[in-house]
Amino acid sequence: MPVNWWQLGLTALIGLLTVAGAYIGSRLGAKANDRATEQRELAARREEWWRRFTWAAGLAMDDSATKRTLGLSLMMKLARSELAQQDECQLLDVFHQRVLGEILNPTDQTGQNS
Repeated sequence: MPVNWWQLGLTALIGLLTVAGAYIGSRLGAKANDRATEQRELAARREEWWRRFTWAAGLAMDDSATKRTLGLSLMMKLARSELAQQDECQLLDVFHQRVLGEILNPTDQTGQNS
């Protein structure tokens, strides 16, 4: 029986295309999985940043001058974090202005300067 070279070549070509397709598909799947993992890690880190912000904000609003100073110091550190983007920096700026405004311009219960 004569060997049909074109059939043998076509079979080999189909096999190579199948292997190449599987390889490309697995690489694309791995890359998508890596991106998803990076996004989850970034979200977890930003959530931790927010938890620390709320903790520092609580300290900054405390009646104790020591705790207030600690809270404001922590907020300065949070502002320097790579996770603090423009929105977070604006939030920190507004919060600092409000807290420092209350410290520097204390008001009595009627809302008038002492």
